[in-house]
Amino acid sequence: MINGKEPDQKNDEPPSHLTPQDLVLGRKASRYLDLLCLAAIAVCAGIAVFVAFSVPLGTRMPYSGQFSRNGIPWPVALGATLLVLFGLWRSGKKPDAHHMGKKARVGVYTLGSAMVAGCVIGQWVMARSILIEGGAF
Repeated sequence: MINGKEPDQKNDEPPSHLTPQDLVLGRKASRYLDLLCLAAIAVCAGIAVFVAFSVPLGTRMPYSGQFSRNGIPWPVALGATLLVLFGLWRSGKKPDAHHMGKKARVGVYTLGSAMVAGCVIGQWVMARSILIEGGAF
């Protein structure tokens, strides 16, 4: 009970200010981001598999951080972007993911695409440094 009312368990009802066209376009934007995330997951997983076959398991990504650590194990480094992409993809699978107005759709197309591209570029850069450290290049 919140503020004297029972919480609504179903979130399938669209907000009243959204038109049917907003819902259709929101569904299209959500589908776009889902497909983009799945493609990026496939690319990042392919990069990780290539690194797995190219360097020894004990290879670490160069990192000079706090506490005299000398690197991050490559599975941890390359798994981070996959987790972010999986979380972004999973957020588009909620029942109300398509409930978005024009500003939200613009944000999905621009910021969502930028986040996915940033993950793929980050995976590429980390894989390159791991491959150089492991002696594959």
